[in-house]
Amino acid sequence: MTVKLKPIQTEQDIVALSPLLETIWREVFPPIIGSAQTEYMLCHYQSPEDIMHEITSGARYFLIETNRQPIGYVAYEIRVDYLFISKIYLLGSERGKGISSELFDWLENQALTAGKNRLHLHVNRENSQAIAVYQHKGFSIVQSVVSDIGGGFVMDDFYMEKLLAESAK
Repeated sequence: MTVKLKPIQTEQDIVALSPLLETIWREVFPPIIGSAQTEYMLCHYQSPEDIMHEITSGARYFLIETNRQPIGYVAYEIRVDYLFISKIYLLGSERGKGISSELFDWLENQALTAGKNRLHLHVNRENSQAIAVYQHKGFSIVQSVVSDIGGGFVMDDFYMEKLLAESAK
């Protein structure tokens, strides 16, 4: 793997992640959901308190680095029937370099090691770039879901899944 994954476990780790997280979200989401919803979600879903709550509830967060420079983050949860990829974000300057392929290989290995043969994720229906990457990696759309997240905003998502070959261990 050309990237290094550093576990994010403490409040200090989360505080260090926050500027990178905010940069990535402000690069990716305003064209898709608008600036107001992006800021709302940063405040209500990606605040340091929210991330710590996710971690203490079982989510595993990792800082992605290349050449000792932070370039993104990934988070997942082991669920009853699958590994749920809750976050997989890279700086715009790092996309298209094969890093996501490495991350998906790693996530597949995490799933298989945990005895799960499916990956599951949610993606905004308008995020055509991410959807294309996920489909290229073998994911299929299994459901379309609109969820009220408060503040007058909704998440309009596709739920996507990928079945894993057991022999990939």
